[in-house]
Amino acid sequence: MEHRYHALRTIASIYRILGYIVLGLTILAVLAICGVSVISGSSLQSLSQQFGVGSRSSGIAGSIFGGLIASLFAILYGGITSISLIGIGEAIYLFIAVEENTRKTALLLENQNKNSTISAPQE
Repeated sequence: MEHRYHALRTIASIYRILGYIVLGLTILAVLAICGVSVISGSSLQSLSQQFGVGSRSSGIAGSIFGGLIASLFAILYGGITSISLIGIGEAIYLFIAVEENTRKTALLLENQNKNSTISAPQE
């Protein structure tokens, strides 16, 4: 059978590709957030030690904790967004598959009805 709904297949593929792109960008963003939080924490700690302001442990610990919180939000937001985009693409493929199976079943039933009326014995 020929493939129908070329536009829907294209749209579904675009959604899936966007979902995987968002997933990759989310992973990169989380790694960047963690890296920046550690770097900024150590630089803030050395800066506060030079000027004698603040406690010695609050720079790294505070920035790592803040980085973990920001990373958690990035994982949640990016993960939900990417799963939603991939799910939308898969749902479109599911609807197309249901339509194709329904069409095949209808054709088989139609052929079966034609064959049964032709080969039915005449009394």
